[in-house]
Amino acid sequence: MHLKLLIGLSLVVLCLAGCNVYKNKTDNCDQNCGRCFNPGGRGGVICQGQSTGYYCVPDDPVPGGMMAFACMDWTFGSQAMKRAEQAFNNRTKDNVYFGLGTYGSSDDPQRGLGACYRLTVDTVDRPILVQSINTGSDVAGNQFDLQIGDGGAGQYNTCAGKSTSMYPGPTSVWGHVYGGVDHRAECSGLPPYPNNPIPMKSAGDDLITLCQYGFDKKVRGEGGSNPTLLNVGRVKCPPELYNFTQMQRADDPESYHVIQSAKGFPNKAVKCQADVPGGGTAYCLTRMMDCRKPSGAYIDNIQSKLVVDKMKVVQPCTSDGYTRIDVQCGCLDCYC
Repeated sequence: MHLKLLIGLSLVVLCLAGCNVYKNKTDNCDQNCGRCFNPGGRGGVICQGQSTGYYCVPDDPVPGGMMAFACMDWTFGSQAMKRAEQAFNNRTKDNVYFGLGTYGSSDDPQRGLGACYRLTVDTVDRPILVQSINTGSDVAGNQFDLQIGDGGAGQYNTCAGKSTSMYPGPTSVWGHVYGGVDHRAECSGLPPYPNNPIPMKSAGDDLITLCQYGFDKKVRGEGGSNPTLLNVGRVKCPPELYNFTQMQRADDPESYHVIQSAKGFPNKAVKCQADVPGGGTAYCLTRMMDCRKPSGAYIDNIQSKLVVDKMKVVQPCTSDGYTRIDVQCGCLDCYC
C-alpha cells in the first residue's frame, strides 16, 4: 500500500479511537476520557517518551523520545496557508492574508492566546488576519510578532544547531537571533528542508521560498527593517485559520472586520522604530520563527471557559514540521 495512504489511514484510526489511544492499564479512558483536558480533539501521532499528548516536551527528550515543535505550515505564505486565504476570501468576498504568531495583549484574560486580530500594515497591500498562539515578555501590546520563513530563531531556538533541532546545519546561516536574515539574497543560504524532508516536500513548501515570500510581501524589509502597524483590532477567527492550530476561542467577536480597535489604535503618527538602536518595538510588525512548541500548546496557559470543546489547546507538530501530535490528553490512562 502507498505510504501516504498508510499514514492517512493511521490518522483516521487515531481520530476514530478518541482518547482510547491513551489506554494502557486501566479503563479510565472509557469514562468520557477521564480527566483529559481536550477530549475529542483532532487526532494525531502519539508523542513517545516520559511525557505525551499536550505534555510532549519542547526540548531535551529522553533517548528514543519525541519533542513537540511549531508547525511549518503555520508560516506566512505556506502553500496550505495560501489555499486557506483564498478559500476564506472566496467565501466572504474579503481580501486578506493569513498569519499566526504572538500578540502581547495584557487586556485579554488569556493574554491573546487563540484570539484573532486584523492588522493594517503600512507596507502590505492588504490586511493580515492573524491568530495569536504564543506569548512572550519581549512582545508589547501594540506589536504583532508574525511567524515567517527565518524570522529569527529567538532565545528558545529549536530550529537549528543541535542534534534535536528541526533543520540541519548551524544557526549562523539563520541571521540575527531576533529577525533572521537582513536581505532577501541571504535566504538562499538556508537549509531548504528539515532533517526529515518528506512532509515539507509533499506540502510544496521549502524554507528558502518562505523566507523570500516575506520580503516579497513586505512583511519584512531589506536591511532588516520592520513595517509599522496602522491598526489592530480583535475579530472573529475563521475556521480556515483555526483549522491550522485547532484552538478556537468561545468569546469571539461576530465580525471578521475591526469594530473596535485595540488600545492605542488606529495609529496615525508613530513609525515603528525597531530598526533604530534603542528604538523599541511599539507599533511594529516584527517577526519570528523559533520552531518551538508555542505557549498555546500548554494547557496551564488556557482557561477552559474561554475555549471551545475539542479545540482547547494548540496542536503542535513532530520534528518534520507537518505531522500533528495528538493533544486530547497528556498521559496514559487519561488520569491527568
